This record gives sequence, C-alpha cells and structure tokens, in this order.
Amino acid sequence: MTPTVLVCQPILFQQPGAYLEILEAAGFAVRFPAAGGRVLTESELAAEIGDSYATIASTEPYTENVLKRALRLRVISRTGVGYDSIDIAAATTRGIAIACTPGVNHEAVAEHAFALLLAVAKRIVLGHATVAAGGFGRQPSYALRGKTLGLIGLGRTGRAVARRAAAFDMRCLAYDPFLNSTPNDSREVALVEFEKLLAGSDAISLHAAATDRTARLICRETIARMKPGVVLINTARGSLVDEAALCEALQAGKVAAAGLDVFEREPPLGSPLLSAPNLVLSPHVAGIDEQAIEDMAQMAAQTIVDLYQRRWPAERLVNAAQLPRPWNWS
Repeated sequence: MTPTVLVCQPILFQQPGAYLEILEAAGFAVRFPAAGGRVLTESELAAEIGDSYATIASTEPYTENVLKRALRLRVISRTGVGYDSIDIAAATTRGIAIACTPGVNHEAVAEHAFALLLAVAKRIVLGHATVAAGGFGRQPSYALRGKTLGLIGLGRTGRAVARRAAAFDMRCLAYDPFLNSTPNDSREVALVEFEKLLAGSDAISLHAAATDRTARLICRETIARMKPGVVLINTARGSLVDEAALCEALQAGKVAAAGLDVFEREPPLGSPLLSAPNLVLSPHVAGIDEQAIEDMAQMAAQTIVDLYQRRWPAERLVNAAQLPRPWNWS
C-alpha cells in the first residue's frame, strides 16, 4: 500500500512546489482535504485523516477524538514552531512523531511584528480610511525613535525584532525565563525581570510560546502595571492575551494601540476586540510570507521522508525524547 500524506496547510492547498517533489520522490501519494484553503475543524480533520501515514499540518486540532481515528498516522509535521493545537500526550502514546520547522519563519514573523508596530504607531490604517472616505484630517503619529520596546521572549523571533528595533533607534528590554544571559547576537538588548519590562516599555511585543504558564499573560493585572499609552503587538499566540481586558484598556486609553495577528479563537468571531479602537488586525499570517511558506513546506516534507527512511531528525521532533527507539514507522 502506497503511504499517503495529507496536506492540511491551507496555503499549500493544491499548490505545486518542491515539497511535493520531495514527498513523491520518496514514494508517497499526496492528498489534499476536500475543505482545503482554510484551517480544518476537528470534525473535518477526523473525517479526512483516514489512512494517512503523515500530515503536513497547520493549526487544525489534533485531539484525542481525531487521533483515535487515525489508525495509520505516524507523523504530524507542522509548518511552523507552535504545536499547541496537538494533544502531545495522546499522539505520543500512539507512537506518533510530532515535528515542527525551527529556524525557518522567524524572520517573516519579525517583519510582520514590526509592520504592525509601524502601522499602529503611524496610524496607517486610520489614515488610509480617512483619505479614502474623502477626508483629510491630520493627527500626529506616535514616535518610535528613542522609545523602549519590550520583548516578551528572546528566541529567534524576539532577537530578529530587536535587530529591526535597533535600526529605528529604539532601546530594547527583554524578559525570557529560559535565558540567564543575553545571546551573543543581542548584546544591545537588556535582559530584565518581567515587572521591570512592564513598567519600562513604551511598546511591548509578544514572542512567547503558548503554555499553561503564559495563558492570558496579558490581563487586567499586568496591563495595570504597564506605562500609560503603551502599544501592544502580538504575533505569537492568541492565548497570551485576555481579549476582554485588552479591549477595556484600549477603550480607556491605558493601551494606546495594538496590533494583533493571533486571537483566542480564530477567526475571532464575537470577540470584543472587533469593536475596540486603535487596533490593527491580521489573520494569523505573520509566519507565512512566500519565502517562509516555501521553506517550511520543504522542511516539513523532508522530516516525513527522513523518518520514513529511518533517519532521526531529533532537532525537529517535539516529542523525540518520549518516543521509543527504534521508532516504528509501520
């Protein structure tokens, strides 16, 4: 039986590319879901996964209910570095390898984070709407030069944002509980405690993973400890922000503006943020510019092939330490 890979990443829906060549050259059949072009729901994924041996995954939910129907599934190869939509324990129990694509899309996310910062600081969206409607009201924008940018998370993406901030003459503070010292490529960044970052930042950009510890990290209590008129940018995960609290802070002016690419629920139908002022939104696209999606797709496909051909790409496997060795593909 020819092993099948289900390509769930919507951006790749029925798209040619090197990732297809990698899979097909290794003997895989490639299939796209019927409801392609968007992120699959739990019920859609459960219905589609069938006898697939591997998936190239987006943020569709790999729940216990989905996994118990995936009798042949051996690999979930995620395009990106987040994997909070996957039940790690349930997958690992079934011997399913979970992979991601580290070091591929952080520059794309950094560009998008800074684009959101510039958009809200310079009132780009509001200015466009005003002129397009026949008006010409002129309001001063928010200066970035000389201001302090707080980075929550100083991994690859946080460091890439710091490099861009330096070009705008911004000072950078960073909080990262996993670091004891500033990395060599970020000597200009001051590593500080969380409270000092909140109190000392004119703008804050989130680059932390979604965990129990970071859930609703930005909430009424932490917003209260920020500078009045702070700007908030989130290109990490929606679960980091209490949307109701942020909406209140935007309406009160405590948070001057925000740029969000991610949400507690996606799409954010019914979110109080949709009626909040001084907000620029994008549909979880920070990490998928054309170069990044090509690179991620190729890496995700190569990981599947590596595992199929008995190579062990441990640096790309989320649950490598929990899987038995030798790992069984069949």
